[in-house]
Amino acid sequence: MNRGPAMWATVIALALINVGLATSIVAAMGTANFAPMWVGLALLGIGLAAAVLAFNLWRQYLLDLRQQ
Repeated sequence: MNRGPAMWATVIALALINVGLATSIVAAMGTANFAPMWVGLALLGIGLAAAVLAFNLWRQYLLDLRQQ
């Protein structure tokens, strides 16, 4: 296994968490012209799920690297 999928999962997770937090903060301030609060929280949840996936991919990559 190479580290490409783990890197992409990490990039996607960080991007989704960042956009989700930003959207939630803007919605909490009362200027929800961009998106409602539930969209920000949904993006944040999907980002956290992607972070768990990235963690598992990195763990698998390191285990495979150790076995070589």
